Amino acid sequence: MKKSFLLLTLCAAALGFTSCSDDKDTDEVNVLETPMLAAPAVTHNSATFTWKAVDNADMYVYTLNGGSEMQTTEPTVTLTGLTPSTEYSFSIKARKDNSKYFKDSDYATYNFTTNAEPVAAKTYRVASFGDDWDTWFYTYNENGTPKRIYRTADGTPGGALDREWVFTYDGKNLAVTGKNEWTITLNDKNLVETLVDGEKTYAYTYDADGYLTQVTKNGEVAVNIVVENGDIMRWSKMKDGAEVWKLHTYDVVENVSGCRATTAEGIGASRWLVESGLFGKGSAHLHTEIKWDYSETGSTYTFDLDANGCVIGEHKLYGSDLENFHYTYE
Repeated sequence: MKKSFLLLTLCAAALGFTSCSDDKDTDEVNVLETPMLAAPAVTHNSATFTWKAVDNADMYVYTLNGGSEMQTTEPTVTLTGLTPSTEYSFSIKARKDNSKYFKDSDYATYNFTTNAEPVAAKTYRVASFGDDWDTWFYTYNENGTPKRIYRTADGTPGGALDREWVFTYDGKNLAVTGKNEWTITLNDKNLVETLVDGEKTYAYTYDADGYLTQVTKNGEVAVNIVVENGDIMRWSKMKDGAEVWKLHTYDVVENVSGCRATTAEGIGASRWLVESGLFGKGSAHLHTEIKWDYSETGSTYTFDLDANGCVIGEHKLYGSDLENFHYTYE
């Protein structure tokens, strides 16, 4: 009992307090370990640092480019609002709050450079689409849905009106009036879900990426579509009671403008309407050949591209027959 009392008295006298600190039972001062930084996750305007938690540390103090000290209690911090393509220096140390027995660690420093600012991918909408005989012109609403499609007698946007189609939206219901009278419903991606054309009702199914995968006509499957890696590989139709397939071969050239240069018979929409974007995405690449699986020969294709890589000319050769299509974009 006397020995314990003596130790307590000595402790209090040495510290100038009436009781010992909770930190340690000796006067020894310990330096906290320096945080071990992992390589940060860097973007064009941010950087996320992580490190192993330091024993006995209550917080971490960090600076950016030697600026003001900031604090965090977690072994991670995300820096935001950084400038693209800029060099930075991040420093951090460990600290125990209000302690006489633990000293701040040394700073760990990591130099990094933010990424270049990403270039936003351009989105193209068809402004005009034509073949060797006719040209269709497209106008759009602010949300990108088609507003009006029309054709002129001389193939120029200011020529005498030949025919037109006007698109009127009521939520997900769409009425098309003019040359044709169609009643359309749209899905949550503003793609055609059903199209009623007189006594014919077409229904459309898409995959998660927005590619058309099946069409039914009055409840019966009319078309199946196989998509692989963003390319439409096969279309089907019924021939003499059997399903036959139109096969597509692709090049490595990207379909930058997203033109719908591959369409199927039997989907209830002509190609000029499909080019509006209402029936899903075009293939990711440009095709070089299309042929039916029951045929020995198919059609071969070449394309003219503008400076942006957009298709402005498509040339379809079947035997000695050549068809040409042309595009402009907004």
